[in-house]
Amino acid sequence: MIKRLSDIKENIESIVKNPVQRGNETGFKALDELYTIKKGSFTCWLGSPAHGKSELIFEVLMNQSLKYGSINLIYSPETGTVEEIMIELAHKYLQKQIVRHNPLNEVATELDMHTALEWVDHHFIIIDGDENAYSFAQICEECDKFEKGNNVKVSNIMAEPYNELVHDMRDFGGRQDLYIEWLITEVRRYSKKNGKHIHISFHTGSQTAQKVGNITFYPMPKAREAAGGQAAFRKAMTWINIWRPASGLKDAKGIPYLPNEVLVNIEKAKP
Repeated sequence: MIKRLSDIKENIESIVKNPVQRGNETGFKALDELYTIKKGSFTCWLGSPAHGKSELIFEVLMNQSLKYGSINLIYSPETGTVEEIMIELAHKYLQKQIVRHNPLNEVATELDMHTALEWVDHHFIIIDGDENAYSFAQICEECDKFEKGNNVKVSNIMAEPYNELVHDMRDFGGRQDLYIEWLITEVRRYSKKNGKHIHISFHTGSQTAQKVGNITFYPMPKAREAAGGQAAFRKAMTWINIWRPASGLKDAKGIPYLPNEVLVNIEKAKP
């Protein structure tokens, strides 16, 4: 559709008067200075297995629900079963565990547990990725059906990791780069058309190990080191890398990283 100035003049005047159009805060002060959750956009997350990318997305979505009342859809088969994901979200909501396997940590009461699970059930829709594998389009279809059937608006979709989605590359001659560019374009179009924020993650592909003293480790991953990252990075609106330093490593100032510390690197942000 061709648009002339007369079609968009009011929009331009609004942007000129309010040039910084920030989205919802993430709940992490340092991250909010550089990145917010904007409706109609999407974020690509990159990290090696067990470095915390899914956990960080969970935390961000939890904060969206706590502060803004957002409803979120989750498709994350690698995280675990639907039951395990709900338990993890309830744990984050209460900031205390609900399972009874570690008496050294504070355990929620039965009442707190049921209250937390009810809250999670209201704010989070979880697709069972073990029952069936889904493509991005099918996840969107499930979201649309849930919204219509329950008269609610889903604000965020977490569809990750990339390799857990069903992919059909037959129309692209088997070329992953062309397919990924098409898929990321579809993610952008869907998020913009429906006013949602999409979170999709990638695993790190090939990296070269580094060594400091007797510590061998893989460095902070970059977008082009993701599986299919070159094509995805070109199309991404925002790209965030997650890295958990190996035990014993020090930062650029010579200060040892804290135990279980996670570093967040924003490699690209649009607009």
